[in-house]
Amino acid sequence: MTLDSTSTLQDDRSTTDRQAPASVRAMRVVLWVLAVAVFAQAISAGLFLDGHDGWVGWHAINGMLVLPLLAATQLVMAMLVWRRGHGPAQMAIASVGLLLALLLQGVLGETGQVVVHVPLGVAIFGLVGTLLVRARSLTRPVTQPAS
Repeated sequence: MTLDSTSTLQDDRSTTDRQAPASVRAMRVVLWVLAVAVFAQAISAGLFLDGHDGWVGWHAINGMLVLPLLAATQLVMAMLVWRRGHGPAQMAIASVGLLLALLLQGVLGETGQVVVHVPLGVAIFGLVGTLLVRARSLTRPVTQPAS
């Protein structure tokens, strides 16, 4: 191993150890809070479907207020990450889809369209999980091969 190859290894190591940009880290935090809120939504639905009527109000507030606000925040974060060159436009597009799905979900829940409301809830859960995985991959910088 020569002195030149040692310095190249150290340079590569320093680029893989760096932290993600603040906008990516903030987006990940918003996505984690959103994922917890979506999971709590599923739990509250299960509880009131099991006969605990007190959970209907919490389910409605979370679904009509908390989740759309978090999704709107996620959309803003995804746009910032994309516009600053730290992530793909697909994250922003998926975030628009998530916000629209949550708004539709609220309307379907209010009108009692359970046949569509429940499967859409499952799809929302999957979309949030997919966004979380994609956001995690943004924190792994690509290293340049040694020349």
